[in-house]
Amino acid sequence: MTVDRTLAHLADMLRFVQELRPLAMALTAEEFAQQRILCLAVEKLFINLGEAAYRVDAQRAQQIPDIPWRRVIGLRNILAHGYEQVAHEILFKTITDDLPALEVALQHALAGAQGIPPV
Repeated sequence: MTVDRTLAHLADMLRFVQELRPLAMALTAEEFAQQRILCLAVEKLFINLGEAAYRVDAQRAQQIPDIPWRRVIGLRNILAHGYEQVAHEILFKTITDDLPALEVALQHALAGAQGIPPV
């Protein structure tokens, strides 16, 4: 018997997004990119986010089209396997431009799956 861990993976994804978002606050992209330890922490959180997304069953993921599954998992693969040099300015832009919508999509997915109206 397989246990459906979709809700747990979505909750993990939401937590990683909520941990990432404040890390770019009050910084410019240049200031962000100059802080090596911060950038390494951000890389790790993006890897964790992508890993949680990867663990969501493909059929379940198709039911949540507002989440850019391939992009989230693809970024994880780039960071984890070092396919190319990481441009930390791109990670900064991803945090500031893309994660707010991802956070909302995850909140809606979790609320819908639990039968709770989204916030």
